[in-house]
Amino acid sequence: MIGLIVACFATACSESLEETYDEFSGDGMIRYVGKCADVEVNPGWERLQVVWKHNIDAAVEKVKITWVSDNGSGEMFVDPLSPDSEDLMDTVYIENLGDAMYTIQVKNVAVDGRESLVEEKYGRPYSYDHEDLRSFSRGVTAFSRMGDKLVVVLDQDNENVKEMLLCFKDKAGVEHTWDMKAHTRDSLSYMQWGMEVELGRDYFFLLPDEAGVDIDFNQPITVQRKGKLLGCVDEIDFKDETLDLNERLWSTAFSQLMLGAYGSDWESRVNEVETLEMDFDMTSMQDLMYFPNLKKVVLGKNRYMDSQYVKSNHSATDEYVGLVMLQFLKDSRPDFTVERYNEHYFYQKDAFGTSFLDAYKGAGKLTDLAFEEKGNSNMLDKPVYTPLDTLGWEVTCSDTVYNGYKDNGAAMLLFDGLRHVVKDYGYGWVEEYDEEVYFEPAETVGAGVVTVTYDMKTPQIVEGFKVGQPTRNQKGDTDYLLSNLKIEFSTDGYTWTDANYTDGSASIGNTPGEETYLLVPEEMRTPVRYIRLRLSNRPIGTISSLTKYCLRLGKFIPCTVE
Repeated sequence: MIGLIVACFATACSESLEETYDEFSGDGMIRYVGKCADVEVNPGWERLQVVWKHNIDAAVEKVKITWVSDNGSGEMFVDPLSPDSEDLMDTVYIENLGDAMYTIQVKNVAVDGRESLVEEKYGRPYSYDHEDLRSFSRGVTAFSRMGDKLVVVLDQDNENVKEMLLCFKDKAGVEHTWDMKAHTRDSLSYMQWGMEVELGRDYFFLLPDEAGVDIDFNQPITVQRKGKLLGCVDEIDFKDETLDLNERLWSTAFSQLMLGAYGSDWESRVNEVETLEMDFDMTSMQDLMYFPNLKKVVLGKNRYMDSQYVKSNHSATDEYVGLVMLQFLKDSRPDFTVERYNEHYFYQKDAFGTSFLDAYKGAGKLTDLAFEEKGNSNMLDKPVYTPLDTLGWEVTCSDTVYNGYKDNGAAMLLFDGLRHVVKDYGYGWVEEYDEEVYFEPAETVGAGVVTVTYDMKTPQIVEGFKVGQPTRNQKGDTDYLLSNLKIEFSTDGYTWTDANYTDGSASIGNTPGEETYLLVPEEMRTPVRYIRLRLSNRPIGTISSLTKYCLRLGKFIPCTVE
C-alpha cells in the first residue's frame, strides 16, 4: 500500500514539474516558469534555423533566444504561440552569421522577469568558408580539350543538386549554357528483334553538340551550381567553378603505361605522343582524352598469344568508355585510326550476341568508328631478340633445391625452345627426344617471393629479355602462370638497381606458350654482371584446408635487341 502511494506521488510530481516546475520549500510552494521542448538547431546559408515547442504556461511572456560564438553574440525575443495552436511548434532564423560554431540557448521569460530552465544546442551555418562546400559535386569528374571541342565526363545524378550548368562562349562571343543536370540521367538503348535493349548510363559528351559552334578556349569555361548540403535548410547558390584545362587526373594504369615508356618525366612528354600501344588490361581508356596530338591507338600488338586462348583472355576494359573515347578522338581528328590485333580488345558481346561496337552504333553513340583488323599478323613479325651467350653462367635460386640445371631448376629458364635429351642406358640402348622445360620451384603453404639470380661471370650489356610461358595446358596448369615479375641488375651482387622505369616491375602475357619481349631503357643499358628475377608465387589449390602456392615460368632470356 505504501509503495502504491509513493508511486502515485512520484507520478504527480513528474507531471507537475513538466508543466509548471513547482517545488516546495520551507516557505511554501515555489513555481518555476515552464521551459521550451523539442529544441533543434539546423544549419542554413549564413544563418541558423531554431525550432522549438512552446510551453502552455500562461506566465510566459516571451521566448528568449541567444547565440554566442568566437565571432560574436546576440539575442532575440519571440512572442509565445497561443495555447490553442495546433502543435505549438515554432521556428525562427538567426541571420547574417559568420563561419563559427554557435551555442544556442532557448528559454522562456515570465511577465515578472523570471526565466525557465535553458535548452542548449549547437550549430554551425554554411558559408563559403565551410569545408563541406568543397565536397559538393562540380558535375564533371573529368574533362579535357579535344581539338575545338570539350569532352566532359558527368558525375552521377544527385538529388541534392538542383541546378548545374556548363557555361562557355563561342568564338563569336556568344554565351552558351549546357544543362548538365538534365544529362546526368541520360541512358542508351538500341532496338533488337523489335525489343528495346538497355545499354546503361550515358555520361561521356563531346561539346558543343550544336553544329557550327566552336568553343573559345581563351575564355573561361565555368560550372554554375545550386543545391543543398547535408542538413542544410537552404538551397545554396555556389560560386562558379572555373574548369582548369591543364587539369589531368591520370589513372594508375595509364600512369604505369606512360612511366614504363618514358620514365619519371613522362607527363612532360604527353603532348608528343602520336601513337599509343596498349597491350595489357586497362580498366578504362578515359585518359585517352589527355593526348592532344594522338593519331593512332594500337591494341594488343605486343600480346603474342595463340589464337585459341584469345576468347578466354580478352581485355576486360570498360567497353562504353573505351569505344566512346575512340569515337571522340575520331570526331576531333578525322585521320585518327585504331589498329586491333587478335580482337584482344573490345571482344565482349551483350546478352543478344551483339558486339558493343555495333550496339553503341545502334544506340547512336558511335558513328564512323572502325578498327583496322590485324588478326594474328603480329605472330609473324615478332621483335628480333638475340640471346646472349650463356656458356659458363651460374644460375641460383632462393629455393636452393632448384639451383642450376636440375629438373625444373632455375637454369631451365635459359632454354629458348625444346631441350634435346640424350639418355644412355648402356648395352647400346640410347634414347633421344626433345622436351619442353620450365622452371617450377617447390610448392609452399604460404605466399612468398622466389628469386632467381644469373651470374654472367663477366659484365655485359643487356638490352632486353625474352620471356615465355610453358605451353602445357592441362587442368589447373594456367593457375601457375605469372602476369608480372620484377627484374634487377647488379655489378657486384650486393647493390641492386631496377632494370626499367617501373621499379623493375614488368607485365607479361599469361596464356600458355605466350611470349613477351621486355625492353631495357637505353639509359639503363650499362654493363652488369648479375641479373636478379623476383617472382611472386600463386595460389594453385588447397591441402588440409591450407592454400598451396607455386609458379611456373617457361623462359627468361637476356638478349640484345635489333
